[in-house]
Amino acid sequence: MFVIISLGQNYHSQEVLNLLKNIPDMSWTPAIPERFKGMSYDSIINLFSQNINSHNSQKVMFRTTEDLPASFSWLTQKPDCLEVRDQGACGSCWAMSAVGSFSDNRCITGKDSQRIRYSEQYEISCDYVNRGCNGGSLSDDMNFLKRTGLPTDDCVSYKSGSDGLKHNCPNICDDGTEITKSEKLISYVNVCQNEESIMAALTVGTIQTSFAVYTDFNYYCGGIYQHKYGSLVGGHAVIIVGYGEENGIKYWDARNSWGTSWGEKGYFRISRGNNECDFESECYLQTV
Repeated sequence: MFVIISLGQNYHSQEVLNLLKNIPDMSWTPAIPERFKGMSYDSIINLFSQNINSHNSQKVMFRTTEDLPASFSWLTQKPDCLEVRDQGACGSCWAMSAVGSFSDNRCITGKDSQRIRYSEQYEISCDYVNRGCNGGSLSDDMNFLKRTGLPTDDCVSYKSGSDGLKHNCPNICDDGTEITKSEKLISYVNVCQNEESIMAALTVGTIQTSFAVYTDFNYYCGGIYQHKYGSLVGGHAVIIVGYGEENGIKYWDARNSWGTSWGEKGYFRISRGNNECDFESECYLQTV
């Protein structure tokens, strides 16, 4: 069964939802998310990049001297170091995931005494290698963080989510004061050598990754996502925060940038160990 979508109509349809609800042995719950109700096809498509992976970074095998636990999550280890953001109308997942992991890991490692919300807007507006609200590359965004630190969101607040525009690179804070930046990112490494490598790296900090989004992911409302239906929509970047297993299905726990009303309070789980939707192809652990 194929559903033809007109660019002017709503993205979600009862026809597709009914199809998903009738697929046997589903490990996740399909519904029309509140976050996207009434949004047009092209408005949702604009949230995804058509070329988010760089595919030019060498993968390394990340190892730890400790035995890996059966499950692990920063949501339980250091919940105050994590925060869900909403990218709004801007295709800025590349910046949300890079800056979000930077904020997480500076808190997790104690570089910051508490989580500081660093400015995604500064990277969107000032990183001229990437494409603002039209997407970006995972390795390019972290090269930007290596070249320059970041001001806080209090200094340069997030504006692109409201209008979908990149905005000019600021030379002063929103309130007219001088911009003060954090320390630069020290380094980053692609730990997507295999499942064990990613698990080991997660015990050090949160990890930025990307994956291929298909039609059915935009109907996800909870559970362990496995691609069941639909065509490729585009690429998306998120943050892996943990891993576990439920009802015999291994999963990654990931943080999205679509607000807390989406998914599992802003998070989602996706099948682990089988490179579901290229989720285990390119992922970066930052050294902050």
